[in-house]
Amino acid sequence: MLQNRNKRGFTLIELLVVISIIGILATLGMTGFPAIIKMAKKSKAKAVIQGLEMAIKQYNNDFGIYPSDSSSKSVINALTGYNEFPDKPDPIYKESPDWNGPYYSAEKKMFMSGLNGALLDPWKSEYKFNLEDPQNNHYSFDIWSPGPNRKDEQGKGDDVRNW
Repeated sequence: MLQNRNKRGFTLIELLVVISIIGILATLGMTGFPAIIKMAKKSKAKAVIQGLEMAIKQYNNDFGIYPSDSSSKSVINALTGYNEFPDKPDPIYKESPDWNGPYYSAEKKMFMSGLNGALLDPWKSEYKFNLEDPQNNHYSFDIWSPGPNRKDEQGKGDDVRNW
């Protein structure tokens, strides 16, 4: 009778232990996944803000001023060279000898309504600009995203910002 015990295979207890370990690992992975997504979105917003900073500085180098209107759509239109018409370049920029743009370009899906719309952050909110009277970057300008809660807290709370 003892000779039958030498057969190959797994016991029921071994299978249950392996299945429970796989279940625990899967649970840990699934609970960490939303935090990873949130961190990735914040990193993307931070990278876009850095790109916008460089674009605005290049615009300033060419014209000697920042875009005159701090609304998101106006700033993005000045940096991309698009005007009010859907996805049509603004002839003012094409004919200007000072304009060496586009200073900023991104995928069309990142804009609110085509290339001539406001630039959207990963949470589908507009980036905010304070070019005339920056409150935080006193020698530059303020750019921020309302962040995950989509509430514009002027760069406070969970807002993603350049300062």
